[in-house]
Amino acid sequence: MKKWSFGIDNDILIKLVLEGKKRATTSNYDKNELPIIGEQSIILFDNGEEACIVETLDYKILKFKDIDESLSNLEGEGSYDSWKENHINFFKKYDSDFNDDTIVVFETFKLKKDLTKKH
Repeated sequence: MKKWSFGIDNDILIKLVLEGKKRATTSNYDKNELPIIGEQSIILFDNGEEACIVETLDYKILKFKDIDESLSNLEGEGSYDSWKENHINFFKKYDSDFNDDTIVVFETFKLKKDLTKKH
C-alpha cells in the first residue's frame, strides 16, 4: 500500500482528514504518478507513524485557476482566498514558474480507517 504525507502542514491536515473536514488534496501533475480510483493509501504523520487509510474516489486534471471555491472547500482548509494563497506559495517553492495556468491534480478521497485509534 502506498504511503505518503501532505507537502505542508502535514500533521494539521491529517487532523482535518480524521475530523472528516478534509476530503481532497491538490498536487503537482505528473502523468506517471496519477491517482488510481479505488486505491487505498496510508497517510503518515511527520514522525513517520501511520495516521489513517484513505481511498481515492476521483481526480481531475485541470489548470490551477479552474479549482473553484466548491472544490477548494473539499480540502477543508478555510476560505477560498487563504486556500489559494497557501497553495500558490507552496507550489512556487518547487516550481518558480507556477501560475494560474499550471496543470495540477485535484484528488478526492474518503477516510477508510483512523489508525490512531487503538482497539
